[in-house]
Amino acid sequence: MASTLFKTIKGLVRQNKEAITFWLLPLFLAFVFQAYGFGLNRILPRNFVENSAILVIIISFSLIFKGKWQYLFQFFGYFIFVINNLFESIYYYLFKANISASSIFILLETNLAEAREFVEFYLNPFIVLMIISYLILFVYYFLKRPVFSLPKFHKYQTLLYFLGILIPLSLMIYRGFQQYNFLYLSVSSVFEYVEEQKKMQQYNIDKPISDIDGFKLKQSVDTATYVLIIGESTTRRRMSVYGYKRKTTPFLDSLKSDLWLYEDVISSHAHTIGALKDALTLNSLSGDKDFSIIQMMNQAGFKTFWLSNQRPIGQYESLVTLIARSSDKYITKNTASDGTITPYDEVLLPAFKKALNHNAAKKFIVLHPLGTHLLYSDRYPEKFNTFDGKSPSNFDHPQAHQRSNAYDNAVLYHDFFLKQVFKEIAKIDHSSYILYFSDHGDEVYESIDFSGHAEENPTKAMLEIPFFIWMNDRFKRDFSTQYLPKNPYNLKNFIHTFSELNAIQFDSLDLTKSIFTKQSSTLKRRAFKNKFYEDLP
Repeated sequence: MASTLFKTIKGLVRQNKEAITFWLLPLFLAFVFQAYGFGLNRILPRNFVENSAILVIIISFSLIFKGKWQYLFQFFGYFIFVINNLFESIYYYLFKANISASSIFILLETNLAEAREFVEFYLNPFIVLMIISYLILFVYYFLKRPVFSLPKFHKYQTLLYFLGILIPLSLMIYRGFQQYNFLYLSVSSVFEYVEEQKKMQQYNIDKPISDIDGFKLKQSVDTATYVLIIGESTTRRRMSVYGYKRKTTPFLDSLKSDLWLYEDVISSHAHTIGALKDALTLNSLSGDKDFSIIQMMNQAGFKTFWLSNQRPIGQYESLVTLIARSSDKYITKNTASDGTITPYDEVLLPAFKKALNHNAAKKFIVLHPLGTHLLYSDRYPEKFNTFDGKSPSNFDHPQAHQRSNAYDNAVLYHDFFLKQVFKEIAKIDHSSYILYFSDHGDEVYESIDFSGHAEENPTKAMLEIPFFIWMNDRFKRDFSTQYLPKNPYNLKNFIHTFSELNAIQFDSLDLTKSIFTKQSSTLKRRAFKNKFYEDLP
């Protein structure tokens, strides 16, 4: 009996030798690439099992059909299988972490210009080798077109094929292996993304006025100009105003004595959407009564402006765009939707000056520049190419030095941009302030051999952000609170700080969550995925 079964299996293998070889090649090729790029760890064998289960499911599904349908399902299944393994291998190599739903969300919120910069930033010979290897494999498969088939050997054979789908699928779900599959995460994340978009529309976050329970002004001003600048991907570790050895922020250095400079502020996420969803709304859009800081300022009687160098993204409006659209005037200067180079941030200055000159008595202006977003070298003009050669990077190789230098140059240009903004505000004699923070930071070869931000492999530098306030004398006379420069703070509570700064009250206001109130230095600060900032490298 065993001998007969062995002979039967051997015959089937011989009959399908070419097809089996083609299906196993991308599986083992992915294992080799991922082992090289990601290292041998507990995720690697789990991903191998998951990919093997997907292979069995695709083949079993195709065997339910006959003739050309069997070939078509195997052909498209092979294409999907190859793409899945390629993307997983590239992701593991780049980020040294498992793919997550948040990664797919970020991909969905990306325009072509950002995609071009991402590819240009991370593309290297090894990734090219992976792409070419899988491309050759698929082309060769297309030319040979082998079909895996089985002869009729049992009257319930079709039932066995269904079991070949259900058993691996059940085991994947039971063991949680589906979380390692790029295609599963892509499909589920798209549905989740669409649902999130529907929820955002329900919150009316893009409407000028929201129903804010208990809203009132603790004190009012007749004339005021307040400015909020939201930086992008700027870690305070690379700013000389925070002690970095290179003089990357000469203007802020000169202004330091006039700033309320906070030394221990972190973001709640290492990507823009998550960070600003927390910072700019009351409860991260988790309840029907949620609202944004723009809606607060509208209700406080301010003329609101949102001036952005970041383009609206994707088929749906992103959360940040929806918040921006609730302002009286929303202007974006970035039209690089086709992959062309985005404009430098000084493109915002004419619109900023125009907003300052608006005849409204009270103005609130948000500036949302590109800051130090990768591709770092695209963020500044040639004349700011100051830092070169060997950088202060903790990793000594050409790529680390090149990217570190480019990042420092981007910070230098960002400092120049801030200088132009401050010059205009300094001309104002009525009550005014400038509040600045970055949405999140970037890892630039400090703790790990990597540049960029990825919540799957987080570091402290990805969360450590600059946060400072400049107030003119007129504003200071009316604003009396304590300055606590070393106060440990999480940006997710920003709306409480913002409310206190603007003398706004509402029922859900909690001043114990304001940066102007002493925060606990012993409690760990929770960031994404139940990780704590203090535990990160």
